[in-house]
Amino acid sequence: MSLETTTAAQERCPSCGTPLAGPYCARCGERALEPEALTLRHFLVHTVAHELLHLDGALWRTLRLLFVHPGRLSLEYSAGRRRPYVNPFRLLLIAIVAYALMTSSGFIVTWHIGPVTTSMAPASIPRGRSVEDTIKQVDVYGVLQRPLAAKRTRLEGEAARERFHDRLQAFAEPVSFANVVMLAGVLHLVFWRRRRRFLEDAAFSMHVVSFVLLSSLTVFVALRLRRWLGGYLFVTFGLVALWQFVYLAIAIRRFYLTAGRWGGRLLSVVAAMLLYVLNTVFMTAVQLAGAAVALALF
Repeated sequence: MSLETTTAAQERCPSCGTPLAGPYCARCGERALEPEALTLRHFLVHTVAHELLHLDGALWRTLRLLFVHPGRLSLEYSAGRRRPYVNPFRLLLIAIVAYALMTSSGFIVTWHIGPVTTSMAPASIPRGRSVEDTIKQVDVYGVLQRPLAAKRTRLEGEAARERFHDRLQAFAEPVSFANVVMLAGVLHLVFWRRRRRFLEDAAFSMHVVSFVLLSSLTVFVALRLRRWLGGYLFVTFGLVALWQFVYLAIAIRRFYLTAGRWGGRLLSVVAAMLLYVLNTVFMTAVQLAGAAVALALF
């Protein structure tokens, strides 16, 4: 390859082929490829350090806005200001991965209100638990006791236990995160007069679910510190639940309603209560359905 050919190739965008007048492409925004950009040192010093440590990085900027200003990130997305922030779907994936990694050893959060017991977050069932104990934890109303008794002999042994948990996890964990679509659909119906596109409702739902998943890790940390927290453990649970509810109400008011009006504030609280109840019912039903599917396959 001649020197002229190499120079010409470097002067064009590697993505769209547009001639470059600087380090970035004026058409697609791609950065000109430099030989040192492919080295491990450049990746660790510039890429990783910039994303994780630089306070102006897109990830930290997104998380800061997500946690400090409920609903504002969704407003930025709807207004078209998307480049400074992490895409809602990518943010949701990051939250799901972080949640799955932190709770891989087992994590189930339930609320008991009188005779009603509901799940508050996607459950992660420990693989070492017996099938009966898992079903007892998931099936709080005893719906699966009859099929469990009919297949009890097939569920004996370590191989059967692992197969049951694999099937439960394969169904329940992915479907649990489908609550994003469910919440977006409910918001689209409740606030149809706002004439927002469904994609905007979906972005809002992804932002809210990302916040709930990441903030729920506080409960996981509290469980690990329960020896030191003592009776304050349940206080922590209550504070996190209150934090998430207030966050949701503020986000709904800011994104869908006119700020400052008492009617809008009341409606946002009612809408938050509706979403809160629907989400807990959805999570409880998904875990129960996952256990039923895992049992049916034996």
